[in-house]
Amino acid sequence: MDHKDHRSIGTLIAVGHADVQLGLVDAFVAADIPQPKEAEDAEELREVLADAALDLIVMSSHLGGEFVAPMIAEVRRGRLGPHPFPVVVVLTEDRDPANLRQISNCGPDDIVLLPCEPEELLSRINVFLAGDRRPLVVTAGYAGPERRTKDRVTPT
Repeated sequence: MDHKDHRSIGTLIAVGHADVQLGLVDAFVAADIPQPKEAEDAEELREVLADAALDLIVMSSHLGGEFVAPMIAEVRRGRLGPHPFPVVVVLTEDRDPANLRQISNCGPDDIVLLPCEPEELLSRINVFLAGDRRPLVVTAGYAGPERRTKDRVTPT
């Protein structure tokens, strides 16, 4: 995705913390990313993902105490929503390596550890919006950005 004009980007913010959500919405609008769709809990998240054509999703790994990162895998597999490969950035306060691996296995483009300033998050998102994104792969067990290092990729 190469979006130099952010006004055409379909965006969803689902972070579950009203103050963080408001700060992100304000930062996105200031960056000429149009008013994003919002979801406050797992049910709303599923509804928006199912119905909206999204280019960018910024979401927490948990909403209302529910682990919602697996919805990313559903999107990537084409089981949820009209577009399987939007840019997905997951926000989490969890620093446990096993839990971070579980989130990563769902197929997000990036995992951002909180706390994080909105400007820093926007800077990371802009890398993806400028087209600098890992190739997307679909295998029996994973769909999302290529995670293997150059040494592990088998030549074709």
